[in-house]
Amino acid sequence: MVTLRNISTENQKTRELLATLKLLSPGTPLREGIDYISQGKTGGLIVVGDTPEILDLTEGGFRINCQYTPARLYELSKMDGAIILSEDIKRIVRANVTLRVNPSIPSTETGLRHRSADKFAKQTDHMVLAVSQSRNTLTLYLKNQHYIFRERPELLSGANQTMLALTQYVKAMQNALTMLNWAELSGNVTLADVVTAIQLCERVRRAEQELNLYRIELGTQAQSIQHIPELTTEIENGLLITKDYYHESLRDESEALERIMGLDANSLASRRNVNEALGYPRNIQNTFGALEPRGYRILSQVPRIPFNIVENIVHKFKSLDKIYTAAIGELEAVDGVGQTRASAIKDTLAQMKTSTAQPHLLELSVFES
Repeated sequence: MVTLRNISTENQKTRELLATLKLLSPGTPLREGIDYISQGKTGGLIVVGDTPEILDLTEGGFRINCQYTPARLYELSKMDGAIILSEDIKRIVRANVTLRVNPSIPSTETGLRHRSADKFAKQTDHMVLAVSQSRNTLTLYLKNQHYIFRERPELLSGANQTMLALTQYVKAMQNALTMLNWAELSGNVTLADVVTAIQLCERVRRAEQELNLYRIELGTQAQSIQHIPELTTEIENGLLITKDYYHESLRDESEALERIMGLDANSLASRRNVNEALGYPRNIQNTFGALEPRGYRILSQVPRIPFNIVENIVHKFKSLDKIYTAAIGELEAVDGVGQTRASAIKDTLAQMKTSTAQPHLLELSVFES
């Protein structure tokens, strides 16, 4: 999801997967047809996309070119070959075709249908669906990703467990951000403060992302999975930590964010890996001098200041301390700020600094050193 702050809360692979999964939520026409196939226990192989490249990689079968309906998809699945749907899933283009798959493309799948689906998705960069006849499962293949859909009892159980974990992660994250606020406004930020906050914010982001997968899979049955309305804003604020502290001479901002998002759960737990993702040495000591925030995250908390103006301010002053000590006239001179916003920035930062006492450290989840 791309936000007004020009920060994406998912990487490219996840965005593509989520967009595709939404086409297969319960209640959608495509999912209804697949449910018919599962109930009929015929199995099926479905390619979504009728580009010339895809059609050139098929042979045999029948040219259908009729309007898509779930019932028609089910009837055509009774034949052994693959079904080709149009890109917008409004037409059934071909049926009972053989897919000409490049044999050199690797696959770990064992069944013929699933192996063909996996390789064809990698070969064409399009969505391919395999409905297992024996196991009665639906597997989505998308480029180099695959996703196995789960049964409703498993989904509800997993969603409830994830929601409980998310609640605990949010509490820990909020405490870490409060600690970071105090450290930034008092000029005492250490790399350890930054890394801990990033680790906890990333846990929240991933748990919310996992919960979103459950919501999509459950479709209209997801009403019981509660939304936390302010969570998206908190996740965005968490991502701004990376924007504030990546090592500019050693790492590009977007690269730092992608590296952190790309860490698996075990790697994320290691401070060394997060250090490296930010552009610092892996084994840097936590006593490494105080860091200077650029000011993105704190400024984003000033009411009614668009993020493009926050970027203008940071670009001009380079650090939160210089923004705080700048004269009203200096702030007014920044493109888009003006007198009213300059006063609001000065007043808000002064209020935050005078009202922020050092918080008590709550007991957080233990990460590796």
